[in-house]
Amino acid sequence: MNDYKLAISEIEKGVFHSFYLLSGTEEFFINSLVRLLVNKIVSEESKNFDYFVLYGKETSVNNLIEVARRFPLVSEYNLIIVKEAQYIDKGLDDLAKYVENSSQRSIIVFCYMNKVFDKRKKLYKSAFKHGKIIEFKKLYDNQLPQFISELSNSMSLIISPSNSKFLADSVGSDLSVIEKGLKKIKLAIKEKKEITANIIESQIGFSKEFNNFELQNEIGLKNFSKAFKIVKYLSNNSKKYPIVLTLSVIHSFFQKLLIFHCLKNPLKEAPSKLSINPFFIKQYTIASKNYSINQCEDALSIIYESDLKIKGINSSGFNHFELLKEVLLKIMSL
Repeated sequence: MNDYKLAISEIEKGVFHSFYLLSGTEEFFINSLVRLLVNKIVSEESKNFDYFVLYGKETSVNNLIEVARRFPLVSEYNLIIVKEAQYIDKGLDDLAKYVENSSQRSIIVFCYMNKVFDKRKKLYKSAFKHGKIIEFKKLYDNQLPQFISELSNSMSLIISPSNSKFLADSVGSDLSVIEKGLKKIKLAIKEKKEITANIIESQIGFSKEFNNFELQNEIGLKNFSKAFKIVKYLSNNSKKYPIVLTLSVIHSFFQKLLIFHCLKNPLKEAPSKLSINPFFIKQYTIASKNYSINQCEDALSIIYESDLKIKGINSSGFNHFELLKEVLLKIMSL
């Protein structure tokens, strides 16, 4: 993020590099940087003469270099955006040579999407010496509130830390969706500047996509408010997430948690005994502190009773949301 902010600051001041190598898994930042460069360099008069958009699947390095070597007709610079640059796999060494002796009247933005560019390649080394390299990673969930706060501030909006988190919980980690949501809010509140929880609910609602394993995690954390949101989402998407499957996942979780309680050395034994990735040991460690052995057994009984209701025993019918909510309340009250 620091490299991104520095690049933004440079561009705002009119300091440009002849070659930008932008790569990584977060497209939002790459697209934002491209938009800023276009806004700063390309005018209405020059866009038909000195602004070029090339696509990795359709262009070649030779064509790119040929365009870069032409002299701008209207603007101070040619701006050449190479989208989907990850599809260019031939001639990268030739591009590296060009970067080492590039035209100072052309700016190439090489957008290598969805993965990090290989640092061993000559182009990376040339760009490191003679251009600008920025790698963009997906933000972690705990970084989203800060991102929302900063983006809101840049749009002259005010949002509290708690409402930043509420917005992140509501729409998820897609930064483009967050940006669209804030733009919608800005149009709706007009003169008002502060974003409240009510405004978020009325203007954006709840659009984040969840799955059964995220529900499992929130149950393990005993985070009722988040688990309740997930249950509501799953119930509204019951074709994709049948209630039988959801209960099966929760049942499996508590079965494994029971076994976890009985392990002498959970850190070493859990991956093989529970057939889980070592990454999830932390999840089970936290859950084991929130649910005792007896509580795990009670949770399994609650799930069994709900399964009987689905199959028509002890109940004449059921509502997906109400049944899952009932299961959630009973388990998280243990």
